[in-house]
Amino acid sequence: MSDCLDIRKHDALFASRMPEAEWNRIVAFRNLPRFLDGVRRHEGVMQPFFAYNLILNKVVAEVWRFQILVFTLYLHATRDPGDPRSGLTVANLQRVCRQLGLASPGRVSAFLNVMKLGGYLTPVRSKLDSRVVHLEPTGRFMAIVEEWNDNIFASVDAAAGSNLLEIRRDFPELGREMRIRGAQGLLAGWQPIDPFPEVLHFAASDGGWLLMEHVALASITGDAELRRSAVELSIRSAAGRFGGSRSNLLRLLASGHEQGLLDEPPGRTGQIRFSDLMICSFLTFMASFLGYFQMHAQAAIDAGPQGMIGG
Repeated sequence: MSDCLDIRKHDALFASRMPEAEWNRIVAFRNLPRFLDGVRRHEGVMQPFFAYNLILNKVVAEVWRFQILVFTLYLHATRDPGDPRSGLTVANLQRVCRQLGLASPGRVSAFLNVMKLGGYLTPVRSKLDSRVVHLEPTGRFMAIVEEWNDNIFASVDAAAGSNLLEIRRDFPELGREMRIRGAQGLLAGWQPIDPFPEVLHFAASDGGWLLMEHVALASITGDAELRRSAVELSIRSAAGRFGGSRSNLLRLLASGHEQGLLDEPPGRTGQIRFSDLMICSFLTFMASFLGYFQMHAQAAIDAGPQGMIGG
């Protein structure tokens, strides 16, 4: 059974959670005629960062891990060659994470150790001050990051009819400059997920983001007139595909039902039916997320190579 879905149904609630200018930015992106094409193009983009990282899952939950990765890259990209204490060091990342409430110093240290063991970061002692050890992203890590950049560009292009991927071919630093500006926005106080506690419910749990994204998009059919329906999903296969455990995903769905995010509790039938509130929150969050990177990519393009921030 399916029913009509009006993605504007809960707009008054969402708008009440943020400044008017931020809400207007989000709605402008969500109103793009091909907005859903961009959201569908984005499905699975976060999988390299979220799925199958069992050790990282125990250190930092998915939603915070993404932001920590953003600042890991930001600190490296904005390092001052003349200041050995700038750049990506354990102390600097601990300071940023403490400032934003992302993770405790101990969890940051554990996170970086796992990244080193996984071959994503390598320690390099400073030539200016031998007491300082910088952590530098490896080629393996940067290949994943650049692929993520291209997927974000492709998602924005699909929604907005833009040509970010084409521009990136002539301006290879575009991804880095977009990430730097995005990180600066976070440092200035932008809250990506706080206005969407429905999304946070899933994104804060291992395997939750990918599960939420898949179910929300599989629930929606149509373009001009959207319809919402239940989704058939094996929790066992979802755990293998998205990460996390079967029991954890079942608990996540059950608690989501208690909060009004599912119309029915997850049962033995394998059917999951997200509420219209959950789907509207997810889609509006995606408008915020993709629109945020579109804004910062455009700022980098407007500044041009001569206005690059990163070194």
